[in-house]
Amino acid sequence: QPVRSCCSRCPLKVLLRQTTGLLLASCVSAAWVWAAHSAKQTLTRLHAPFFIIWFCGIWNLLFFPLYYLGHLLGSERREWPSVQLRKCSRFLGDGDLTLRLVLKGAAPFSLLWSVSGYLHLLSLCRISISDSSAVLCCSHAFAFLLSWIGLKDRFMGVRIVAAILSITGIVMLAYADGFHSNSITGVALGVGSASTLAFYKVLFRKRVCEAGPGGVCVLLSCVGVCNLLLHSWLCVLLYLTHTEYWSPTQQSVPWSSLCTTAALLLLFNVLVNLGGVVSYPALISLGILLTIPASADVHKFNVRGAAFGIISAGFLLLLLPEDWDERALRWFGTLWHDRDESVLGEDWGADTPRPKPKPAGVAALP
Repeated sequence: QPVRSCCSRCPLKVLLRQTTGLLLASCVSAAWVWAAHSAKQTLTRLHAPFFIIWFCGIWNLLFFPLYYLGHLLGSERREWPSVQLRKCSRFLGDGDLTLRLVLKGAAPFSLLWSVSGYLHLLSLCRISISDSSAVLCCSHAFAFLLSWIGLKDRFMGVRIVAAILSITGIVMLAYADGFHSNSITGVALGVGSASTLAFYKVLFRKRVCEAGPGGVCVLLSCVGVCNLLLHSWLCVLLYLTHTEYWSPTQQSVPWSSLCTTAALLLLFNVLVNLGGVVSYPALISLGILLTIPASADVHKFNVRGAAFGIISAGFLLLLLPEDWDERALRWFGTLWHDRDESVLGEDWGADTPRPKPKPAGVAALP
């Protein structure tokens, strides 16, 4: 244990983790922006947002197989998939992993995931990718407010300021194109998606936070199972009622762009949920913020650009640790102590004896 703690504080290892985190953050940003562009292209050819998010949700089934593949490649003691599955699914309940246990534990996550994705695709039909990405970044602020109210988290004034900044940025985005435009409806749908995602994050933290990477992968695979078993009938119903309808003879399903969207969204979720194993979670979260400049149009820096800046500032404030004020005071105290020593070294010559430090509790005489 002491050797491992010393290795974790090694500057070279810290630098390697930071570099890995920045690379993963860039991959997170690229995967999300590419997936959003592919989804928007798919929506232009097939206006069926629930079918698209249902199809993408089924790909979550691959989470546990990918985790087990990593276990085979990186672990010295290899175990059978059933043994690993039993170990990683203990957070769902005691006993064997049955279908009833899967549906009971993962159905709320599947519902929130599908509703959030469906509202996000609806917002993409009305606003740009940069606007929808900026609004989705505000889910961190909503998650903090829900955690503060529901989970009794520690009150932090800086995070309240971050939530206010996020809401201010949303209002500015809503009225950037005027009152009579699709932007207000699109931003409202984006806020609904971000709020649902915040509920997902709070529930995820309450139920799966201590389960580790294996538990996270099992849960997301169970979400794929629930998506396949519980939401398929809704896709059929929407098709039969012509709410999301396409003629098989006149319009074909764009399977290439649809599979591209699903694969990129799977990659995004893998990096976000498992990137903290090899790097710092704050750096992985930074990749979500980078989706705003990665998809923004630099030629349109007006009210919308100011809103992006305000939302980004609020997002960065949310990444501060809970003891950021104590760390800042210690850092300033160290700087002040070093400054006093340097000034003392300049005032006293080499041949002049320096005053001896007085013991604690003894007042200095005039």
